[in-house]
Amino acid sequence: MLVIAQHNIQNPQVFWSAAQSINALLPADLKLLSVFPSKDMKMGTCLWEGPSVNSIQKFLDDNVGSVSKNYCYEVDEVNAMGLPKKAMEATA
Repeated sequence: MLVIAQHNIQNPQVFWSAAQSINALLPADLKLLSVFPSKDMKMGTCLWEGPSVNSIQKFLDDNVGSVSKNYCYEVDEVNAMGLPKKAMEATA
């Protein structure tokens, strides 16, 4: 399933430093597909692939929750536009 994570970042320097190394910490069932930081680095939106919203929410809260508020929700893949090619093929 695809999940959007929106980040309201209290400490951009710590958050984005952690984000740079987060792939090394990923469990095998989670994949970070895209990262979209705001110009001021105080907000971010990421596209994830994983087994559930809760698994991604927990991973983010455990790893960057001390410096950001993370809001996760499942993507409606049927009605979404601009999904990564792999995700679009899986829904076809």
